[in-house]
Amino acid sequence: MTYAVRNVKIVTPFRIIENGSVIVTGKKISALGGVEDVEIPSSMKSYDMNGMILTPGFIDVLVHGGGGAGFADDNEESIGTVSEFFFEHGTTGLLASLYSKPLKLLVKDVARIAKYVDSHKYTNVKGIHMEGPFINPEMKGAMKEEYLWKPDVDSWNQLYSASKGYIKLMTIAPELPGCHDVMRAAANDRVVLSVGHSMALFHEIEAAIDNGAAHVTHMFNAMQPFHHREPGVIVGGLLRNELKLELIADGIHVHPAVMRLMYNIKGDGGIVLITDAIRASGMPDGDYTFMDQKIKVKDKKAFLEDGTLAGSTLTMERAVKNMVELVGVPLTDAVRMASLNGAKVLGLESRKGILAVGKDADFVILDINFEVQLTIYEGNVKYDRNRIMK
Repeated sequence: MTYAVRNVKIVTPFRIIENGSVIVTGKKISALGGVEDVEIPSSMKSYDMNGMILTPGFIDVLVHGGGGAGFADDNEESIGTVSEFFFEHGTTGLLASLYSKPLKLLVKDVARIAKYVDSHKYTNVKGIHMEGPFINPEMKGAMKEEYLWKPDVDSWNQLYSASKGYIKLMTIAPELPGCHDVMRAAANDRVVLSVGHSMALFHEIEAAIDNGAAHVTHMFNAMQPFHHREPGVIVGGLLRNELKLELIADGIHVHPAVMRLMYNIKGDGGIVLITDAIRASGMPDGDYTFMDQKIKVKDKKAFLEDGTLAGSTLTMERAVKNMVELVGVPLTDAVRMASLNGAKVLGLESRKGILAVGKDADFVILDINFEVQLTIYEGNVKYDRNRIMK
C-alpha cells in the first residue's frame, strides 16, 4: 500500500518543514520533504491535512493504564484496551508498567504481558517497565509497603525469566542493601536501570551509575527534596550527564518553573516525557483503584485518601502541549522529548522516533490545539478521529 500525506507542518523533530509531504510505502516512509521536494503522482491516493502538525509517534516508557483499564489487571483484554487508548492519543510505542506485588502475583503479571507482546504483531506495547519491587519503603509513593521486596538476585532472575526478556526498564533504589547485585544482574540482561522511589545521596547516585543506572524515574517525585548540604537524587540527576530524566509534564507533579529549570540544565536530549498514566486517564472524575488501593480523581489529579499523588491522567499530546505552552520550549524540542528520546531508551532510534526516508511510518497528526486527529503505526491507520483516511 502506498499513499501520501500532504500540506502538513512536519516536525522531524530536529526541524520543521512547512507545507510538507510524506509518502508511505508499506511500513516505511519512502519520501519526505517540502512541497517542492516531493512529487506525488496524480495516480497516488493522497490526503490533504490542511496545515496540521505531523510528528513522529510518541513513545512513553511509563504507562500503568488508561481508558478504564490497567496493565496489572488479571486479563489480556485490559492490555488491549490500554493499547488502543494510547493509540488514540498518538502513542505508537510504550512500556507496560507494573508495580510491586507479592512474587507469585508479579511473576504472573509479567508473564501475561510478555505473552501479549509475543502474540500481537502490530501492538504499541513494546515491553515492560518494572516500577519496583526493589524500592525504598520511605519513598514508596502509592505502593503498598508490604508488597516491596528485599533486593535479591534470585528474585530478579525469576521476574526476568517470566518476562521472556521483555523487561526493558526497571525503577530501583540503589541505596538499599543488595541492590548493586541486582543492578549488575539486570544491566547484564540489557535492562535500563532507573533511580526512583529512592533516598539515595549524591555519592550513592555516582555508584549507581557505575552499576548501570541511566535514568531517573518521574523526576522530583518519590525522592527527597533538594537540600544544599546533603544532595541526593535531584542534584545527581541534574548534574550527571549519564542520567536521562523522566518528566510527568502535567503541571501537577512538577511546577512549570521547575520544568523550565530542568530543561535549561538537561536540554532536549536529557529529558524523556512520560505520562505515568493510570486507568483513570481519559475517564471522568470519580473513585478508582490503583496499586490495589482506592484513589480519587478530581480535576485530572489522582490521589490517595491521604493526599499522596497516585500516577496521573496525562496523555502524551497534552504533555507536548504543556511543554510548549506552559514551559515555553520550542515545538521541535517538546516533540523530541516525547518521541526520539523514548525510542533511544528502547533501542529503536534507528527506526522510530524520527521522521526520514527509510524509517518506520509511525506518525501522529495534530490540529493547532494539539488534539490528535490521526495515528499511523508502521503505515497502518490505528486511529482516525474524523475518518480522514476513509
